[in-house]
Amino acid sequence: MSEIAYNVLNNQFLLDLGAWLGLPLSIVLLILFSLKGNRDERGWKIIGKASIITFLYFFIAVNAIASITGSAPFFSGTNFVRYANTIQWLYNSVILVEISAILVLKRFE
Repeated sequence: MSEIAYNVLNNQFLLDLGAWLGLPLSIVLLILFSLKGNRDERGWKIIGKASIITFLYFFIAVNAIASITGSAPFFSGTNFVRYANTIQWLYNSVILVEISAILVLKRFE
């Protein structure tokens, strides 16, 4: 299992893919923030709830990554691609959780 994680996190192609995927996700999130329907009291309430959900996800994910990197032998030493991959995919997943939470909360509220 650790060999698979090592190969995935040291893959330059996945780093580039994550960077290119992060751009449209960020744009979609900015569009969701700036929609006219999200600028009223109901919209701010939905964005606030989605942000709390996203913060909780981020808190859990960062602590999980910290515990894994502290105990995994392949994280010793500095490798730009490995750390950049970890941060890029964490960013992408946080943005995806925020977008999903906004869309789900809009549906139910």
